[in-house]
Amino acid sequence: MRVEHRGMGKRVALLADGSNSDLYASFCAVKLARRMDAKLMSILLVVERHDGQNNSDVERWQACSPAEFLYLVSNLGNFEGIRLSYHLIDEADEDSLVEFLVASKITCIIMGTQDRKDFEEKQAWLSGLVQKIYGNRRWYLGDLTVFLARPWGEKDFRKVLNQISSDCSLYPIEMVSG
Repeated sequence: MRVEHRGMGKRVALLADGSNSDLYASFCAVKLARRMDAKLMSILLVVERHDGQNNSDVERWQACSPAEFLYLVSNLGNFEGIRLSYHLIDEADEDSLVEFLVASKITCIIMGTQDRKDFEEKQAWLSGLVQKIYGNRRWYLGDLTVFLARPWGEKDFRKVLNQISSDCSLYPIEMVSG
């Protein structure tokens, strides 16, 4: 006999760092949370401005503000009927991120990647993050599942548009070739 305790469901963490890859990672995370019947926790890794900081780190959230990104994820999540929560964490404070993921009992992490170099950097960073989670004295859930969402090719992009179009009869979307 299996007993589920209230509040002990599956939890997917979407780690968004303000890069262009957050868009397709959010689509993947919402679909994954729906498929797993999990709560989606959108964690925005924001850069708090410090003296001497690299401008490229601060500029990442310029194309899409955290508020706009949360609005997008909220609409996607509501459309798919999943439970959502939103959190801002200073990306320079990795210990706070680890503590949050452990306390939240995350079962899966997903993050987007833009290219091969970004994939390798994020893969190494996530590997270190997972090791810190496993090393936390309060972690007891076993192995985490970690996904890195790669950029969409044209075939994948058309597939997403077709799915959105078929799911949303009020606002049909069609790909126009130039």
